[in-house]
Amino acid sequence: MPRKFLRRILPSQATIRKQWFLRPFNALLHDPALWATHRRNVLRAMALGIFICFIPFPIHTALAAVTALYFRVNVPVAILASWISNPLTFGPMYYGAYRLGVFLLGASADAGPAQFSGGELDSPLHDIWQPLLLGCLVLGFGIAMIAYWVLNRLWVWQVRKRIRSRQTPPEA
Repeated sequence: MPRKFLRRILPSQATIRKQWFLRPFNALLHDPALWATHRRNVLRAMALGIFICFIPFPIHTALAAVTALYFRVNVPVAILASWISNPLTFGPMYYGAYRLGVFLLGASADAGPAQFSGGELDSPLHDIWQPLLLGCLVLGFGIAMIAYWVLNRLWVWQVRKRIRSRQTPPEA
C-alpha cells in the first residue's frame, strides 16, 4: 500500500469538504491526521475498519467514520475497511464468530428448532447473542491485529524494495 496508490484512489480532503451533506462536520474534518497516508496512520485505520466490520450491527460505515475521527486515523481507509462486511460476506463472518463464541463459552451450539410464532420472535436471538458477541469481538480483534501485522510487513517490504532498486546502478 504505497502512498502514491492511496493518494490516487482516496478522495482528497478538499473533495470531501465540498460535499453538501458533510458541511455540518467541516469543523471536525480540518485535522490533517484524518487524511494522512503514512504507514502507521493507514494501518491503524485499516485495523479499526476491520474490527468494526465484525460488530453485528448494521452501522459499520457511520461507526467507522466516528471512531476514525476519535482516534485521528485516516477516515476513508477506515470506512473502506469496514465494507469488508457486506451482504456476501456477513453470513460466513458472523457464523464463524458464533461458532468461535460457542467454543470459547463451552456452550452447546444446538439451540433447537427455531420457532417463529408471534411472541417468540426474539427467542433465537436471545439464545445466540452472547456467543455471537464474544466471537465477534475476539475474531474482529484477532483478524484486525493479523491484518495490521501482515500489511505492515508488506508495506515495509515494498518500501525497502523500492529503495534498493533506486540504489542499484543501472546495468550497462
